[in-house]
Amino acid sequence: MNPESLEYTNLKPILAQYEAKGRGESIAFLSWFLENIFRLDDVSADDSICDRPNDRGIDGIYVDHTQEEIQILQGKLKQRNSSIGDLPLRELAGTITQLKNPESVQALIDGGANEELKRILTRHNIKDLISKGYMVVGLFISNQPLDQNGQEFLECHQGISVYDRNRIANEFIEIDQVGGVTGSYVFDTSYVSPMVIRTGIRATTYVLPVQALELVGMDGIDDGTLFTQNVRQSLGNTKVNKALRRSVMQPAEHENFPLYHNGVNILCHSAHLDEEHEKLRITNYVVVNGAQSITTFRRAKSALSPDLRVLAKIIQIDDPDLSKKITINSNNQNAIKARDLKSNNEIQLRLREEFSHVEGGAYDLEIKRGQGIDAAKTVVTNEEAGRLLLAFDLMSPESCHQIYKVFDDRYADIFARPEVNAHRVIFLYLLNKKVQNVTESINYRPLAKYGLTRFFLLSVVSELIRANNDTLVYYQDPSTLFFDDRLTNFMDEIESILVSIVIDLNYEVEEMGDQFDYKGDLKSPTKIKGLRNKLLRSYEKDVARGKAPLLTIVMA
Repeated sequence: MNPESLEYTNLKPILAQYEAKGRGESIAFLSWFLENIFRLDDVSADDSICDRPNDRGIDGIYVDHTQEEIQILQGKLKQRNSSIGDLPLRELAGTITQLKNPESVQALIDGGANEELKRILTRHNIKDLISKGYMVVGLFISNQPLDQNGQEFLECHQGISVYDRNRIANEFIEIDQVGGVTGSYVFDTSYVSPMVIRTGIRATTYVLPVQALELVGMDGIDDGTLFTQNVRQSLGNTKVNKALRRSVMQPAEHENFPLYHNGVNILCHSAHLDEEHEKLRITNYVVVNGAQSITTFRRAKSALSPDLRVLAKIIQIDDPDLSKKITINSNNQNAIKARDLKSNNEIQLRLREEFSHVEGGAYDLEIKRGQGIDAAKTVVTNEEAGRLLLAFDLMSPESCHQIYKVFDDRYADIFARPEVNAHRVIFLYLLNKKVQNVTESINYRPLAKYGLTRFFLLSVVSELIRANNDTLVYYQDPSTLFFDDRLTNFMDEIESILVSIVIDLNYEVEEMGDQFDYKGDLKSPTKIKGLRNKLLRSYEKDVARGKAPLLTIVMA
């Protein structure tokens, strides 16, 4: 991404989908930042944001458990080109003093700040984390560049970081972008002679274990230049990062590190192996795989030792097309997920085969990443199918953002049941489309666009169908609807009823006002059950008064 892409007129179209959540421009920009720079999923990004008035200067809070930091977020989107001076940074420095100790956090919770801020502080256990020694830092995010005054302020205040136009552009990874560090760097080869692999005249590869202390000495780590072509630069707080940091912080584990770590890939314009002096000099280099590791090493530099080594593959190459292929392939070796392990499971294979016999084979089930799909068919991923079954059958919409549960913790509960067949999955897929249609009628836009809202409404539909003796048969066996026009008619009835239910939902949200914590309530089985019961009782009253349609047996 070029810095110019972050100018207001260029950025505005990109932010449209985030503004659709009912947010102001600066909060929409912050949401975009969290998803594209911090690499959070949409639910986690929404959960980090405080988007209501009287937020005490706090637009969001993100807890980085790897660095043991509580990051106070402040986003500013400017329409006219200007710069970031020291004034907004001084204001942010004042803002973070509101969380200087557990007592001040409690004062915020007890005071007059908006309810959403209080809920974020409570949900993330900020007071307890500060008691445990987590540092409170400020992150200022803006589409304008930092000026000299701002830079001088940062040099004196280590608790503030700035993501300005230039830094964001650097950290927004574009695989086609050419870049890296201009200059030379020398690796020590006295520990072991590198293995040299020559690929014709196009590339020469040197494979050797290098010290982490050497890797953190390379230029371009702090500003992201070193990682220009790395497609995974900042993934946030992941299990991999936690494990990596734990190993770094344990000196006894340093000699074992090459056994655990996949290594780093470095491309360079030239490489010269000096066997006499036992040195490998590289020139004009870029890391295409290993940004997270090197960044973690840099942050934990004081804990590194000469024993901590990483396998490095250093490739001398001057072929842009081949460099791009190396970059793509080295970053496509994704960790094996629980879903991958289940892709050849008999349950999944049977379910996919059943799809070919329903609705004339118009649908296909994707059970494996990279699976060949007929473009003429409607594709349902088994990941989406699992989430729909989790919400509709198991009545656990609060867990649908935790994808790992679908193929791990609750796999058998979700898929290993005789009633889970192609008819059922397609039935739920179509129900979900109706739910998504009516969410557009939810007045409170952040709720309408929240990742768990559709699963909550799907659980309401499930309760509705099962509570009616006439329609319970469709819950038990949806295949009875796949004849004539029954399925279409039933889906139309459901959508009509959902319109009425959403009207009541709008009323409930308006009545609760600031007390409605959709981010917390939609993850609480108790709160979900209470709200679902309210909506269904209201619907029953509307049916009795003739204001809402009754769900009935569908006739052909």
